[in-house]
Amino acid sequence: MAQSRPTSTMSLRMLARLDLLMEPLRISSAICSAGSLLLEFISLSTPYWVLQSTKKGLVHSGLWTICVGPDCTMYWFNLLAIHIHFTRAFLVIACFCSFFSLLCVCISFERDLLFNISLLRAAVTFSLVSALLILIGMAIFTYVQRHSQPYTNYSLAFGSSYGLGWASVPMHLITAVLQILSHKTSTY
Repeated sequence: MAQSRPTSTMSLRMLARLDLLMEPLRISSAICSAGSLLLEFISLSTPYWVLQSTKKGLVHSGLWTICVGPDCTMYWFNLLAIHIHFTRAFLVIACFCSFFSLLCVCISFERDLLFNISLLRAAVTFSLVSALLILIGMAIFTYVQRHSQPYTNYSLAFGSSYGLGWASVPMHLITAVLQILSHKTSTY
């Protein structure tokens, strides 16, 4: 009795593609992880955290620069308020955690364990830590901006970069949930 075996390299390629498509949760978690990292990076690097109307006109600033009209200048490190340093530190560390989460998810397509550590569990941990760090950094920034005396004399509005920072928190939480579900379905 003859057994049916794959007869060509094309059928082996098809099996590999089908195997990848059988993991929609893992693919979704990788896409969501990349999206949350992108949101976080854009938020961190753009100068639209705070918009103020001053005597010199509209001023918009971020964590690294302040802009009056089209002219932007970098903050002097030693003249910067301490809450900006804390916010920067939390968000930069969160960016690294997000990157490691994405890296773990991408590697998990090839293998489940790395040095006896589940890659999806590591990705979940990195996603949750990143969400927590962003939450702390954003809360510090928000509290100081809302309760600081110099900022209450002018009209103050939070900008799009600030909004992207907050939007990355639920994205990281959604990523973690997708990674947990992916881990649970892959272990059965």
